[in-house]
Amino acid sequence: MNLRDYISNMDKEKLKAYAKRCRIADSYLRLHVKYASKDPSVSLIKSLARESDGCVTISEVLEHFGIMDDDSPSEAA
Repeated sequence: MNLRDYISNMDKEKLKAYAKRCRIADSYLRLHVKYASKDPSVSLIKSLARESDGCVTISEVLEHFGIMDDDSPSEAA
């Protein structure tokens, strides 16, 4: 699932709980994470995927922040 969609589909309580599990403020999640306006730390990338309970993968988090394209080759040429 797309990270922005995952965040958008949460009610306020779920959003606060997810942010808390990721160790960030819910306002930071709503503004900077949802819209990819700041570069995330490696630990935040891992937390966003892990704390989504399998709804969002690390690859999807990386794609969301423009770190990895979804059409990148999966094997070296």
